[in-house]
Amino acid sequence: MELKTQLQFELTEFADNRGEERIPARGNYDYWLLLMEYFLAKSDSFEIHCWNDEVVAIEEFTSNVPGLFELTEKNGMTIFTGLLTVEIAEFLITRPVNAGKRLPWFSVFLSNGEQHVFSSEHWGTEFFVPDVTEEDLLFIKHVAPDGTLFNQYT
Repeated sequence: MELKTQLQFELTEFADNRGEERIPARGNYDYWLLLMEYFLAKSDSFEIHCWNDEVVAIEEFTSNVPGLFELTEKNGMTIFTGLLTVEIAEFLITRPVNAGKRLPWFSVFLSNGEQHVFSSEHWGTEFFVPDVTEEDLLFIKHVAPDGTLFNQYT
């Protein structure tokens, strides 16, 4: 059995120095958009987690892509799941920042069938790729902000 190479990577520089707000130091999410476009192309389903008190993000998602997902609440989170449609993919890459200049979704998980493909967590500052290829790794390192911490393991 071939061992899969897994990659966890995270930003280390934040706008508030301590990282409590989880807003990237460079002040934009260009890297996130590029990562999402790349991994959306390899995915057919999604799961998005928002904290229940992130009402604006929840309302914006439900009103812009109505009926294209299942909604559940668990452990203080609102969870959207469903098949990845063009409408959902476009919504994710055209609305990446909220009024607080932070990604509105706490976590975004992308899958292809039963295989997890990519996750963006802690408002787009921590990531996981469970089966990273050399091509994936080169792309990720090219678009990741300076100072990103990479942990690769099998």
